[in-house]
Amino acid sequence: MTMFICDNNRGKGDDYPYNSGIEGVNGNDIHLYWYGVNDCAGFQIRQALQPNVSGGADAWGSSADNGLLLLDTIVGPDVLDLVIKNQQYSTDFRFAIRVLSKKDDNKTDFSHASKWYGHGDGRQWAEYLGITTSDRYATPFCVYVDASKTTETTMRVMLNRKFSTVSEGVSADDQLVYRERFEMDGENFVYQWLEVEASPSNPSSTVGEKWKKYKLSEEDFERGYVEIDGLQKNSVYVINVRNENVKVKWDAYYNTYSSRSDGEPGAPIEVTHKVTAPERDYFDTQEAYDAAMVEYEVALKYDAMRIDFMLTDFISDVDLAEGQEYLLEGGKTYCIFNNLTTCKGFVLRTKPEDVAAGKRAKVLLGGMYTKGTDVVSANLVFGRQPQAGEGGEVYMKMLEFHDIDFDCPLARNYGDVEAGLGGATGNYFINMYSNGMAVHLEDLVIKNCTFKRMVRGFIREQGVNYKIWDNVLIEDNQFFDCGYHTNGAGGYNWVAGSGNNANSNLYKNFVVRNNTFFDCPFPSFFNETQTKFEWKAGAWNITFENNTLVNWNTRAAGNVFNMRRLPDGSVFNVKNNLIILTKKDGDPRDMVMGGADIRNTATMDDGIAGHVTLNFGNNYSTNTFLTNGQIFSTNAWNSTKNNFGTLVSNQSATLNGSLDVLADDISPTELMVSPNPPHVASGKAAGQFMHRADALDGTGGSDGANLYYNKTDKVFNSAIYKNNVGDPRWRK
Repeated sequence: MTMFICDNNRGKGDDYPYNSGIEGVNGNDIHLYWYGVNDCAGFQIRQALQPNVSGGADAWGSSADNGLLLLDTIVGPDVLDLVIKNQQYSTDFRFAIRVLSKKDDNKTDFSHASKWYGHGDGRQWAEYLGITTSDRYATPFCVYVDASKTTETTMRVMLNRKFSTVSEGVSADDQLVYRERFEMDGENFVYQWLEVEASPSNPSSTVGEKWKKYKLSEEDFERGYVEIDGLQKNSVYVINVRNENVKVKWDAYYNTYSSRSDGEPGAPIEVTHKVTAPERDYFDTQEAYDAAMVEYEVALKYDAMRIDFMLTDFISDVDLAEGQEYLLEGGKTYCIFNNLTTCKGFVLRTKPEDVAAGKRAKVLLGGMYTKGTDVVSANLVFGRQPQAGEGGEVYMKMLEFHDIDFDCPLARNYGDVEAGLGGATGNYFINMYSNGMAVHLEDLVIKNCTFKRMVRGFIREQGVNYKIWDNVLIEDNQFFDCGYHTNGAGGYNWVAGSGNNANSNLYKNFVVRNNTFFDCPFPSFFNETQTKFEWKAGAWNITFENNTLVNWNTRAAGNVFNMRRLPDGSVFNVKNNLIILTKKDGDPRDMVMGGADIRNTATMDDGIAGHVTLNFGNNYSTNTFLTNGQIFSTNAWNSTKNNFGTLVSNQSATLNGSLDVLADDISPTELMVSPNPPHVASGKAAGQFMHRADALDGTGGSDGANLYYNKTDKVFNSAIYKNNVGDPRWRK
């Protein structure tokens, strides 16, 4: 068996000249090198997209059978390198190679060929080769869809050509790239062809034949748009404009745009709880079916109905519109075993009548069995990975979750690692692939849910493409037994922005209200710490109010806010929050709390610092474990060093109210029935169970807490009670 030469197996460092990797002025040529083998017949080399073959040998075989390989070629025995030119930008490729034998004809018979090198899954570093092409240079935004004119069968595709229009708001450096890299006719960008195709999300969807390759007329350009028809409802289409004078495909395109045709959501679908074995016809391979049968046996043990197949099929089902509502039965358990791609908006909730009766559905995000020493977890995934030739964004109108208890039952944290049970579980509620497409989500709603054993993070965005959330509402939720991924409360923040694209904006209207966070050590809630550029996608409007924070992060004094270069015009509404530090007598754990790390506002084009508005007030704490009379042991909001107070003192912020968190004259145990963590630590920062809690409403017994307020005069006369501070549920 030969191998591609790379640092994983050669160990010569990244600058070794014969390492396989990218080359060329644009970083999208791939040069493969491999080790020679004496007296062989040649070498067979294959190329595929990472998402198609990440499952290993079976996935490579399935891709070959289904025509999904990008390259499948044979070279002679003396050929030890191969250049694959002009590949798609910002794309994660995988490669495989095997040695051919002179005993075979190497056309239909490969029985004496070596094993394949390259079928590892990425964690087996010496058994795979992954190469990611460079990001494309700055690209003019010349085509988009006017969503207000979209119907079930038509779209209005807008055509931009004029330099002044396309470059509005674009940096001078990018404008220079536009002129250097793209052909212009006077002040107009040059392109002649419009190309429309169904997205790989719904590959069988129809499109009018003429639009698959349509020669644009001067009348089209004068009108400024074309109306494309022949579309299918509830389907995503990939739209490009191309300059035929540029011979390299990926340089001939301008921006790629994706858009969904309309469709009316049908009646809510009731997901009647039933644990049944999967059908063989659903799976492409026997191996996939066998794996599903193993998972079925696991689901039986939890009496959990599997729903990830249903929600995956929803994406490509053109009879189901975006916004489809799925109703789960209260008092029943559902589960997913595979990471669940979300690129078409839906609503998942417990049936309202069951909620009214005090019954809620539970959804297990994997965590029901182990493979080797690892817990097999699953999570939702924002957007998806692109297929060959695909770019642009994933646009979703909504993603909503209501009245559900989410859990990952066997998930391990750092305490379990120290106890010798195995590695910490790297799970989230929602994650994103590093090579995922750009995402634009209108509404993300997470309301009246509980989250337990989300260990590595809650919501994580990553990758080089932009992410935009228009509206986010995280309201009335409870979070407990989460975090503690590493000893220092590592892992990812509650909301981890990628910080890799200046056109991202997760915080256009981000509301976190009426939630309780109990002893969950994650680094920060709001985190945007890039320092490479100024944000281009508008102001942030963040609301953090009426939340109860109990032992927010006592492992590393984690901050609620950790942000840099706040965009001009941003608004922070931080009011009515209750912050508590508490522990049982004799518990040696540290009691620390960080407020914020805020460095600066964005620098405007004229060199002046951007200005933000801070609406703060009525934030309180209890009276235990104070530092200099207030709850923050570090990075208090009113600090004039690296904090909100800094922005006020240097006049880059207007403050309405007060940055102070007032200490009320009441202790946690005077205020609440049983607010202390149920398990005592074995050291200042040690203990397997020190951050575990089964419930916060008194139903967890000795393994839970009870945050309901005591019915005493001291509580009723406290400022916390009188001013309606904190999560209102605990006042009842």
